[in-house]
Amino acid sequence: MTSAELKTLREACGLSQRHLSDMAAVNERTVRYWESGKSTVPEDVEALVAQLDETLETAALAALTQARTLAQTHGAPEVITLFRYADDAALWAQRPDMKGLPATCHAALLARARRLMLASGLAVEIQWA
Repeated sequence: MTSAELKTLREACGLSQRHLSDMAAVNERTVRYWESGKSTVPEDVEALVAQLDETLETAALAALTQARTLAQTHGAPEVITLFRYADDAALWAQRPDMKGLPATCHAALLARARRLMLASGLAVEIQWA
């Protein structure tokens, strides 16, 4: 993985450099070195970020499938509302499966789901939880 790919995927997953450094158990400076190309991105970090990216994409597709199923079963709602959490604690309280990930990661998931739903012709909005 190139330094640019790491930074791009990290940002697309809603992770700050600090969050990635915590997840990878390294100093934040090390993440900056990886992203600047001063150090090679380790394979385990590459796998970690790629897995998170895939998990978010799978969750966004699952949200689209669920929205389509509900629309077919009960008729399409005027607008599908997705909920964003104000902070990490609120996210973890409502979504224990995302414990340890920042609320910005959930926001990245919402953006992916929103994009897919809009492309499928569904009206969607994001509101604060």
